[in-house]
Amino acid sequence: MSIEYDKAKKFACLFGSPVAHSISPAMHNYSFEKLGIDAKYYAVDVNADGLEDVMKDIRVTDFLGANVTMPLKTEIIKYLDRLDISSQLAGAVNTIVPINGQLVGYTTDGAGFVDSLREIDVDVEGKDILILGAGGAATSVIVELAIDKANSITIAKRFNKTIGDVLEFANRVTTKTNVKTSVIDIEDNNAIKEAILQSHILINATPVGMTSNKTLIDKSFLRKELIVCDLIYEPPMTKLLLDASEVGCRYLNGKYMLLYQGARSFKLWTNNDMPVKEVKAEYFS
Repeated sequence: MSIEYDKAKKFACLFGSPVAHSISPAMHNYSFEKLGIDAKYYAVDVNADGLEDVMKDIRVTDFLGANVTMPLKTEIIKYLDRLDISSQLAGAVNTIVPINGQLVGYTTDGAGFVDSLREIDVDVEGKDILILGAGGAATSVIVELAIDKANSITIAKRFNKTIGDVLEFANRVTTKTNVKTSVIDIEDNNAIKEAILQSHILINATPVGMTSNKTLIDKSFLRKELIVCDLIYEPPMTKLLLDASEVGCRYLNGKYMLLYQGARSFKLWTNNDMPVKEVKAEYFS
């Protein structure tokens, strides 16, 4: 598979599948134009089977960088030369930057999420946090929460064949950051209820709610003091967030996480600040 692009311009791109719905091309192309950067951003629909060929193309191309989305955030690592510390801890990459002939992996998802919390005046320092899921976006968020000095992090996931990897990840985060990170069974309702009682922030990092009117959390477990976040941004109000709004919680979807992770990627590629206020008004209002 080859990437088709305008060879007269620098370019950046998004790898993943599906990507046709992504707002990333619009916000990056708007930012390039606003700052007078002669570049173009493309969405490249590619799955794991086609990734090796695309990465070979990238290595012989003069490009600004790339974003990586589902289902490639961990698969991409084998094709990179090195990772920044957050990506090493998370075991996931969402941003690629070419540096001195090497492809370097970063994760801006977690930092983008923490940046987005400022939209509802939330600081993670000292907070006890429950996160549902342990995929690529979740691990990036967990690492950033730990780096930003959360008090404790509880990961809820199914106790299936990947549980050993997640327990190892939680131990690694605890060891490297001194933030206690533990794992509970997402199918154990009593454990979930207890964890929510002990938490200041609840985050859904699973796809549940994206394509159905479902939630993993019983509405009766919520209380108005709880801050409820969903990394899903389409639909903007998942069942979890609707329940949270009815209970009176402060809540947040993944819309601004997408904005701020993109802003951090943009800075890595161009050494320029994305015009966030303008992008926010244009695409996220």
